Amino acid sequence: MSPGEGGASADLFWRSKEGFEMHLQLGGASSAEVLDEAQEAVGRIIEAGGEPRPARGRGTDAGVPTKEDPPKCSVCAKTMRYREGESRSGKPYKGFFCPDRECEGKPIWVDS
Repeated sequence: MSPGEGGASADLFWRSKEGFEMHLQLGGASSAEVLDEAQEAVGRIIEAGGEPRPARGRGTDAGVPTKEDPPKCSVCAKTMRYREGESRSGKPYKGFFCPDRECEGKPIWVDS
């Protein structure tokens, strides 16, 4: 059931101590039902030894990375590099990218 159909939903992102990332998509008939389900899911993850995904920016209040304080790659832990430009299709982009092109770490996109 989607929120537009009278239901409610929530996304939970979590990273285990071993580095595994989990994404739970929860849905229910009401916001209260979804919140209860989310709270139970987080409790199970904590019991299993998981911990929340760290903020992307180390020195920022909002968790938004900056050029002066770039994030570390979640896969190889190298300091990411800021790049901006235009895609082949003409769409502008801004984000932080792992300097290791062989690394499978995902970019962190910056909203304009």
